Amino acid sequence: LISFQKSTTPLSETDLVQLTELLSVFRLLLSNCDPGTHIHMLRLLLPVLISVLGRGPAAHKIALAEITSLTQAYPDVVRTLFGENPALKQRLEGAIRAAVSQKQNVLPVRQSEMSMTSVPSAAPSIALKMDFSNFK
Repeated sequence: LISFQKSTTPLSETDLVQLTELLSVFRLLLSNCDPGTHIHMLRLLLPVLISVLGRGPAAHKIALAEITSLTQAYPDVVRTLFGENPALKQRLEGAIRAAVSQKQNVLPVRQSEMSMTSVPSAAPSIALKMDFSNFK
């Protein structure tokens, strides 16, 4: 758990495998523990997931999907944790904003590439017998 929080470099393939295994273990523990202990489990897991955001596209996608899943499954617990630790909530919001702005920066480049390769409009393939140019 702690090794994921210490670094800010992108996760390697090995780290991604370890992260998915860690998430599997936590999902299993959450499903089998008493509802009263969910807050303690999520108190350990959410900071790790938030620290993984922005550490490579694959890690970001995995962490964001898991955070979304947890907030849907345990909304009251997550709301309580963010209420207790506003810095955690700010880090999550900041990571999401950074990812969205990064996607928006990539999107115009792709659109400009697409517009360069677009096919020029051709003349109509069906010849009309009637002239509709003065139609109002």
